Amino acid sequence: MLGIYVHFPFCRVHCSYCAFAVSTDLTLQERYIEALLGEIDRRAGSDDVDTIYFGGGTPSRTERRNLAAVADRIRVRFAVIEAPEFSMEANPEDITPEAIAFWRSIGVNRLSIGVQSFRDAELLPLGRVHGAQRARDAVTVSVASGIRTSIDLILGLPHQTQESFQASMGEAIASAVGHISLYMLDLEEGSALQQQVAGGRVSLPEDEWTADMYLVAVEQLARAGFAQYEISNFARPGQECRHNLHYWRRDEYHGFGAGAHSFLSGRRFANSRDVRQYIEDATPQFAEVLSDADVRRETIFLRLRQVAGINYDDIARLCGQEGMEWIDHGMSEGWLRREGSRVAFTASGFLLSNELISRLF
Repeated sequence: MLGIYVHFPFCRVHCSYCAFAVSTDLTLQERYIEALLGEIDRRAGSDDVDTIYFGGGTPSRTERRNLAAVADRIRVRFAVIEAPEFSMEANPEDITPEAIAFWRSIGVNRLSIGVQSFRDAELLPLGRVHGAQRARDAVTVSVASGIRTSIDLILGLPHQTQESFQASMGEAIASAVGHISLYMLDLEEGSALQQQVAGGRVSLPEDEWTADMYLVAVEQLARAGFAQYEISNFARPGQECRHNLHYWRRDEYHGFGAGAHSFLSGRRFANSRDVRQYIEDATPQFAEVLSDADVRRETIFLRLRQVAGINYDDIARLCGQEGMEWIDHGMSEGWLRREGSRVAFTASGFLLSNELISRLF
């Protein structure tokens, strides 16, 4: 089974923390969609597709007829199973009962809402269009519609306190959504927020505080029935994002649109992040075939991102004696746990996972 990701780059504003391939120039939309449909046509295939993900950018800002055209073209060009998971990202300001009804009519059955925070003081430095009340209303409308609903929250925001963060978490849990993604703020080099922090105009919580709040959130979500299945993702039973699991399991996937990545037959390739350049040439601008060593690193890294972890024997096979010593060390220090034949990070281990995994290589 393959996953299909489609990137819709258009946004009302460019948020201060965002480093994704986005554009606020809606005059480019028709030409972009034409290039996107052409790329889908050229890469048509017969493999079964079980997940579709419309990401961005802000797909909910894209003209409805264009969303429908892309969804239809995917079904024509690929062997999409009868009931795929079909996710779409949306911002709160775009969510209405009418909008959800349309999205469902083209097959969307899972909505991922970019809430980020339920506190106005924390949303303002991000440059978000919506306020806290609009976010609450959007989540209420989505849940009431019956569509599977996920929300994004960010930890480590300007002006965030323990009280405000736990209040946002409490609202998220009480909203009856089935999935919560909790990301720690990542200051991308060159983003507006990174420059503001570097210039001393905006301050962020200390890393130690952010780490402590992450551990609090993991416990808070677990008590509420949200099982953690990946570093940043928590779901009620049966509500996991199947599309993202394709990435973490190293399954194959197509990526269409500006900045989109694909992974097929051991080859990874990506399109230009520049929307205008993509319109002019919607072909991969980067490609690589992973070496055996790269595959080994990536396999370990991606499996250990998941709460299910990796088989002990696989660590031994991939890393030899050094890997087994790494496991023993991690268990003695508390950042690894072992359940039966599997080894995985503890919640505190997730916080240092990149550094800890690098010790294996």
